[in-house]
Order: sequence, then structure tokens, then C-alpha cells
Amino acid sequence: MHIHPSTIAAACLSLLPLASSFYPYNPIYTDVPTRRSPDRSLHRVSRPLDPRGHSYSLPIRRTPTKRTNKYNIITATPPTQSNSIAVDQDGTDFSYMVAVTFGTSSEEYHMLVDSAASNTWVMGSNCTTDACKEHNTFGKGDSTSLIISDTTFSIAYGTGQVSGNLATDTFHIAGFNLPLTFGLANNVSNDFGSYPMDGILGLGRGDSTSNTIAAPSLMDVLSSKSLIKSKLFGIHLSRTSSGVNDGELDFGAPNLGRYDGALNYIPTISNTDGFWEIAADDAGVDGKKLGLTSRSAIIDTGTSFILMPNDDAVALHKLIPGFTQGGETFTVPCSSTQVVQLVLGGVTYNVSAADYIGHSLGGGACASNIIGRQTFGPTQWLVGDVFLKNVYTVFDFDSSRLGFGVKGQVNTASATTLTAVPFSTTPLVSGSSTILSKSSPPTGTTAPTPASQQLPGASASPTHSVAAAGCASSGAMLALSMAFFIPAIFL
Repeated sequence: MHIHPSTIAAACLSLLPLASSFYPYNPIYTDVPTRRSPDRSLHRVSRPLDPRGHSYSLPIRRTPTKRTNKYNIITATPPTQSNSIAVDQDGTDFSYMVAVTFGTSSEEYHMLVDSAASNTWVMGSNCTTDACKEHNTFGKGDSTSLIISDTTFSIAYGTGQVSGNLATDTFHIAGFNLPLTFGLANNVSNDFGSYPMDGILGLGRGDSTSNTIAAPSLMDVLSSKSLIKSKLFGIHLSRTSSGVNDGELDFGAPNLGRYDGALNYIPTISNTDGFWEIAADDAGVDGKKLGLTSRSAIIDTGTSFILMPNDDAVALHKLIPGFTQGGETFTVPCSSTQVVQLVLGGVTYNVSAADYIGHSLGGGACASNIIGRQTFGPTQWLVGDVFLKNVYTVFDFDSSRLGFGVKGQVNTASATTLTAVPFSTTPLVSGSSTILSKSSPPTGTTAPTPASQQLPGASASPTHSVAAAGCASSGAMLALSMAFFIPAIFL
């Protein structure tokens, strides 16, 4: 596909640091024995230089592959819905990525799915840093249709950064082939050497941010070229402990087979960062309310954990018997069966113990995936994959709203099991599978919460339940991965 230079001139002004940032996080459990995971290469990181504090961390597993890419990618079952793409992961539920190609290149690049930034960038072949040497890179030698502009970009990530030139090429994703302007990173700090993705796929609300995103985002292009019915995307994230990897990203229309009944739509809150932010009614455990008011939740596919101001996190953990606190981190008994709940849009959503209970710390204690850290304002929560694995989520740009639905059950007899395979240049091959229709049994149950135990705002609404599954991810390194990209290291 030939792309006229004027296309670049119109789109390439600059990608500014506000679009994304790096928030290194190093939780240390002070009241229980700690250890390093033997299969990870870790390094200490300092607090962010960016006072706005946008970002976090990704964990990885390493293995030699072509171009010395050192990461195993758990490939997902190809979705059956059109305009959809499989969402792969790293096998620990901390990094969710999609495989894309650029221009005439046949190389696949794994891009972190990031709903908190609208910029897309990939590591460039001219990059000589150690991080780039460990990933697949893209450049002139890979695609004859690639056009690189003189316009530069730089994105600060606290202790590290990404910089390079804006480029335009045909972007291949979910069956779409469209021109896209993206960042071609010629300098990638070594912080990124610890993470599995080759770049970031920005799905944030860039149109709500003034003068920060000059280049049209992927969603902008899909919509402006009428390639999708509606300017929205839906996402389902897989859970390792379920034994299947069936994650999917749906463009233009929700996958009705992923939830039962109607979606619960909640209007977004206007903000200058382009975040998908909604009002949060309350939180609790097993129907016991905290009585919180005036809270909001930033919903972020790139964040592994739930992060909330310390007082809120303490109040929530006090409802889980046997919890302990060490600074901003918490432990809970690995055998806990309590169900954490968030009330959003008048509906109580359950967070499975399989998701909020992290790796084992020894002595029957497990790390909690709910962190007591104020990442933004004193009433804002950052809600990531710990919650999102329990729902199907729709991000609706046109109507400025988020929709949640309870996931339907996947046919485990036909879905791909979680098997690590090296990331390579050949197409990823997965076993066939059939996603059950809307009439399929849900993963959990839908039942009203007793009136005496209902959380505020949920008096007339159902409780969406997902069965607790005990201590999940035992022995796996807990790491924080945020939309604006979150590295976290547990010691």
C-alpha cells in the first residue's frame, strides 16, 4: 500500500509524554519471608521522576527465540467473531498482548493492550539498547511500505523513556489493513528489557485530551474510515488458573456470547488525561459494605492490580480474616474464600479469590493483588486486570461510557489450553475452539445480595458472581503492569 507523504505531514506533529508514562513500583513485604523468583531477571527501580506518576510494571518469562527475543508468549484461541483478535498473555495474568504485523513484514509483534494511552509505538530496528536486542524490532529492512518522518517523539516513563521518530505504514490487526501513524522507537531504556511486549497498542480516549495527541489513534482511523459499526471495543481477559487461554479483543461490536443479559453501561467522567474513568459507588467483601462515597475508578487493561488510597485498601482488607499489612502491600491467607466486591453503576461485581490472591509468600500467606497506593487523586482507584478478568468490558468512545457484563463460560473441551510457546516470526497456531453462544451457562451465578448486606447503590441490582478459587498464581512472581505501563518488582 502506497502512503503519500502528505498523510504523514497531516498526522505527524508529536506524541507527547502526557500520553503515557512509566511508574516503577517495588512492593516489599516486610512482615513475611520474601524471595526472588529464580526464573526472572529483576532489578531495583526508584520512584518515578514524573510527579504526575503515571505507570507501572510487567513481569516476564524468558526463553531464547529469533532476534534474541527472550520471552514466552501464551497464545490464545483465535476468536470466532469478525473484527476480533486473540489476546495473548505471559502465563501469569500480568501482561495481556495482541500480535500484529506492519506493512509488508511477516514478523509478528506483541503489543501491550493499553486503555490508558492512545499512542501506539513499536521498537525500531535502529535501536541499539539492550532492551531492543531482546525484542522483535521493526524498520526499513522489514517493510518496503514504511515511511519514516523527521518528526520525533519522546515519552517519559519515570526512570526510563522511549523516543524516536513517527512513522506510517499499513497496520494489520483483527483482519483490518489500514494506514496508521505510530512511534518507531529508536531509543528504549533498559527498563523495557524485563517485559515481554515489543510495543504498546494505545486504546485510550485521546480525543478527550487537549493538544496532546496529534496522530490519529487506531480507534480514530477505524472509525473515520467506517471500518467498524461503532467506535468501541470489547475485551475479555483470560485467567491462567482456568486452564484455558481464550482472551479476545473485539472491535466495533461486543461479543454477545461473552456475557449474559444486557451490559451495564456507566457514563465516563471527563478528565484531561483521556482515562476511562467512572464513578465508583462503594466496595466491600462478602456483602459487607465499607460505606465509601465520592470515589471514582480508572479502568485500565494495562494495569495488573487494583490500586487504591491506603485508607480504602486497609478498610477493605480488614474484612478479610487473617490479613496483614506491610506499608502499602498486604497479605491474605492463601486459603481465603472471601469475595471482594466493587459497586459500579449500581451493580455489585464480585472479584474472585483466584484473582485478588497472588503468589505464595510462605507460611500460608499469599500476596494480595490489591495495593494501598494513591496513584492519582485521594478518591481515585486504579482498577486493572484483577477486576477485569471477572467481567466482559466494552469501551464506548461515541457514547462516552463503559459497559460491564458477566462473562459466559468457554467450552473447555475445545478451547486452547495454556501452553507456553516461543514467540517467533511464524504465525501462531492454536487449536480450534468454539465460543459458546449467549445462552451458554455463565462462569458464575447471578443472584441478588440480601437487602441487609447490600452495598450502597446496589439495592435493586443483581450481584454478578464469580466463584472463588483459592490461592491462584502460587509461586508466580507478582508484578504490576499499568496502562501507561507498570513495572513492579516484588522482593
